[in-house]
This record gives sequence, C-alpha cells and structure tokens, in this order.
Amino acid sequence: MEPNYATDCRFLEPPHSHDPSNISHIAALPASMLIQLPEAVQDALWALQESTSIVYASYLRLEALLQERFEWLTPLSGPPESYSEPSFFNYINALSAERSYIVHDAHPDWKHKIRQAGILSPTSPYANLPFTYRGGTITVGQWMQRLSAAESLWVDTARAVELPDFDVTITEYQSLSDSDSASFTSRDSSVSDEGWDGTPHVGVMQRAPIVVDSRVEM
Repeated sequence: MEPNYATDCRFLEPPHSHDPSNISHIAALPASMLIQLPEAVQDALWALQESTSIVYASYLRLEALLQERFEWLTPLSGPPESYSEPSFFNYINALSAERSYIVHDAHPDWKHKIRQAGILSPTSPYANLPFTYRGGTITVGQWMQRLSAAESLWVDTARAVELPDFDVTITEYQSLSDSDSASFTSRDSSVSDEGWDGTPHVGVMQRAPIVVDSRVEM
C-alpha cells in the first residue's frame, strides 16, 4: 500500500522555468500552415504551445526527482547504514507535489487550452486542412491528435508514479552498493597492485529513470 504522505506545496514552485520554443517541433504548426489560420486561432495555438511546455517541464522535473531518489538518503552520524527519515520525507513531499501538479493543475489547463483552440471539434473548419509534415502530408486535426497523444503520455506516466518507501529505498540502495562494490573488486583482481593507489571511488550512485523515454515521435 502506498504511504499516505500529505502534499506540501512549499516543495514545488510551478510553473517551472520553461521555453515553449524548445518543444516547437511537437507543439507548433509550421509557419506556412499557421499563417493560413485566423489570428484568433493562431493566438489560441500559441497559448496551447505554452501550456504544453509547462506540462513537459513538470514531466521532466518529475523524471529528475525519480532519478534523485538515492541522493536524498542522508546518512546519520549514529549507527552505520542509518539515514535521515525527515530528509527523505522532504523528497517524498517534492515528488508527491510534482505528480499532483502535472495531473491536477498543468493537465487541466492544457485541456482547457486545447478546447479553446477548437481544432479537435467536429465542426472545426480547419481540422481537415492538409500540410507537409516530416516528409508526409497530414491534416491539422491529425497533427493535433498526435500532440494530444504526446501530452497524454506525459500525464499518464506521472499518474503511474508510486511514492517510494523509505525502508525499501534503503534496502535497494544497499543492495546496489554491495553489487557495485563486488563488481569493482572483481575488476580490480585482474589489475596489478602497482596500478592501484587505494583511493576509493567517490561518486553519486545513479539509477536509471523509471519513467518512459520523453522523446515522442510526432
């Protein structure tokens, strides 16, 4: 059962710094197509691009937090292999707040912006306009459906994130530390002592991200 940690928004500063131009390859129509649309529709599409950028920035922050899980295990000065639970609780709050933000704030705003654009409406006069995209021809409506699928992927990934348990995280960290140590010892046994100065390797243990690849084919 998932721990019932209360979200504390002090650990989150939405919206994150973001640049809508960074996702223009996903969330912006080609200029040659855009100029064919009324100014009001162009403005609505720009607002949608900005909202998409906010969702994506939150998704990236969530992905980064998942990768930082072991870094939030702060060793205590007492018994060996003991860690600060309050420090990890701060991490849980940050992760929970980020997940809540993308699902309950950023995503609803994005849905509102896409309704304002009106492209997906069955009565939209622009949905069937064709244009060249990545060497092929698609309609504005098809492009919008692909954008919607990309945004849904980010939000669904966020919904699926489970808050890690403190004790389980410690166990996994120690297991990975032991495996890393054993692997290092095995490699060292094949090297002469002359090449080893006894200095331990120091670094931050990283874990592969739990979330899916953020690159979306449009």
